[in-house]
Amino acid sequence: MIKQKMNKKAADKIISVYWFAILFIVAAGIFYMVSSFYGKPYDIRQIEVGLLSDKAADCVSYAGFLREGVLTQGFKDSFLETCGITFGTEDSYGWTDESEYFLQLNFYDFDSYQEASQNSLFEVSAGNQRLQDFCNLKGKGFPVCLERKFYTLDKDGKKYIVKINSIVKKIEKNSQ
Repeated sequence: MIKQKMNKKAADKIISVYWFAILFIVAAGIFYMVSSFYGKPYDIRQIEVGLLSDKAADCVSYAGFLREGVLTQGFKDSFLETCGITFGTEDSYGWTDESEYFLQLNFYDFDSYQEASQNSLFEVSAGNQRLQDFCNLKGKGFPVCLERKFYTLDKDGKKYIVKINSIVKKIEKNSQ
């Protein structure tokens, strides 16, 4: 039997080629994942408009009952401060504080409420009212709108339907 001597140097060179190929594939994968994660901003306006609506609902009603003093002129005058809502935005796009948000609450009598009816008992609104014109439009360059309704009682047992209309614009930052 003849023993053949193996050339270990050649085997090491073949392994090193595969090693560099694997390193290149891993590096390319990491680069792709990082660039896709940080490459474009996330559009969180849908979440933001939901949080705005929830904050307003919690402000006017607790455990199914209307908070005291909500249907007064004092509440209407200091709505944002009373509810702890700020429309503050970054100054990076030249936005004014109230140009990117709109929040409206309408209070209706439960017994006489009609879906098509526009006569509310009490209305509170804050922000850029012109954003309402874009609510029926769908697409990338339009504000995100959310309309919610809920049922509540006052301390005397009178029933109300509260309709919350909240809008977040922030198009320049979120929908690129």
